[in-house]
Amino acid sequence: MGVSERKKREFAQRESDILNCAIELFRTKHPSLVKMDDIAKQLEIGRGTIYLHFKSKDDLMARIQYEDYVRLRKRLEKAFEAQTAIEMSRKAIRAYIDHCLGDRHMYLVARQCGVNLNINNVSEDISQLLTDERTNRLTLLEKIYKQAKQENLINSKGTYPNVAVAWGMIRGAVEVILDGHFQNEIKSEKAYLETIEHVLFYGLFSGNKGET
Repeated sequence: MGVSERKKREFAQRESDILNCAIELFRTKHPSLVKMDDIAKQLEIGRGTIYLHFKSKDDLMARIQYEDYVRLRKRLEKAFEAQTAIEMSRKAIRAYIDHCLGDRHMYLVARQCGVNLNINNVSEDISQLLTDERTNRLTLLEKIYKQAKQENLINSKGTYPNVAVAWGMIRGAVEVILDGHFQNEIKSEKAYLETIEHVLFYGLFSGNKGET
């Protein structure tokens, strides 16, 4: 291995170490309470070294959020192994819930990073990555919607209203679990997942199959 290649690998490893250290600190303390000095001290490196990788703490938090979005998209992409819109939707719902609840601490860290970062203080490269990744996720959801429309399963309200409402319902259902609401009442997460699917596909009231 040449010197140049070795330095690139060392740089990449150090960047990974910084990200992992920040995530671990954010698990126990709110991101607003963690300073770059805390990360540097934990890794036994100079604060200036961190700034070689991230121009600000906002940049660092945006990167954590971005990588979490990438993991989510990769899960969602598996939904397209299904043949029908209903199965695609079920797989996408389960992929999202597994992403959020499979590693709750990581999801909560990424969410806190997203809420607390100042996007105006994020580098153009990371900001563009976030924008592109959002577009990628929307494209996946649009594909499911279009497949459902092709199968004459969907209403006529339009792509974005339907996608936004469905996404909002599912995300809200996940937040109920993460925030501990109905902790004593919801005995089975499996049954809860089935209820999410039923309400999303058929509505809240029995006998109401929704507009097709």
